[in-house]
Amino acid sequence: MKLCLVCSSGGHFLELCFLKELWQEYDRFWITFPHRDTQSVLKNEKKYWAYCPTNRNLKNFVKNLFLAYKLLRKEKPDVIISTGAGVAVPFILLGKLLKIKTIYLESITRINQVSLSGRLIYPFADKFLVQWPELVKKYIKAEYHGQVI
Repeated sequence: MKLCLVCSSGGHFLELCFLKELWQEYDRFWITFPHRDTQSVLKNEKKYWAYCPTNRNLKNFVKNLFLAYKLLRKEKPDVIISTGAGVAVPFILLGKLLKIKTIYLESITRINQVSLSGRLIYPFADKFLVQWPELVKKYIKAEYHGQVI
């Protein structure tokens, strides 16, 4: 199985790193931003750098949409796993169109409401996971299995 791991740098990247037991045995590639944390930790991993910033940046959303199309067709992953944020949206959307399984894990910082990225991804993700049971009450499709950190 081949995995596409998509996340922003910082906390989103840290959460995906905490899931190492989930992805470490599989063929994988990363999509993230070229920041100090990601460059250091991913130095021996297959990675592609996405365009940032993504928060409400239409130009970079479109660039990342084209990047997602190119990379998903080239790499042909079986599953896309993302912890957010904005960079996840084009990859999950195109993944769904290309019939790739998608899993989205909402940030642990989201207790009462999902993020903007989460709201955009929610209708399309095959699995939409949250880290607080309160969110399951608001989002029927959401699943709670505990916290990552």
